[in-house]
Amino acid sequence: MLVLILVVVMSLSNPSHVQGSSDFILAAERITLTIDFGNGTIREYNDLSGSTVLEVTSSVLNVDVQWFGTLAYIREIEGLVGEGEYGWQFWVNGEFASVAANQYILDDNDIVSWVYSTPTQQRQDDPSLVPGILLVSAAGFGFIAIVYMQTSRRIHSNE
Repeated sequence: MLVLILVVVMSLSNPSHVQGSSDFILAAERITLTIDFGNGTIREYNDLSGSTVLEVTSSVLNVDVQWFGTLAYIREIEGLVGEGEYGWQFWVNGEFASVAANQYILDDNDIVSWVYSTPTQQRQDDPSLVPGILLVSAAGFGFIAIVYMQTSRRIHSNE
């Protein structure tokens, strides 16, 4: 009797039931999964289904999961292990995911991207940075040109 009570209490306190009172989560459909191995090799899988990022990923790839309590950390995909600063990070629909792979609940038509990179390498190909970089560069060159012209006028007027 005591064992049954403990099992019931443990199952009720399990935070993997993040969808409220429901004991199951419906699988999302038409998921696209992209894996970037960081060396130019990219694999894409289409029309997958699953409830979480972990479920979809492990349905088509060999993964090694390291568990921290109820949180799953993907340590290895297809034999490529995170070492040193390098590791596996995932994005869903272009946004960096800040939850464990087993706790990210997917919706229909989501796009999941795994990238083997360093923690500071947050999507270097982000095109939204380009206008800002160009604007700051142009402003810097403009400032230098104005200072140069003002300085050269003062020098010539003193001669």
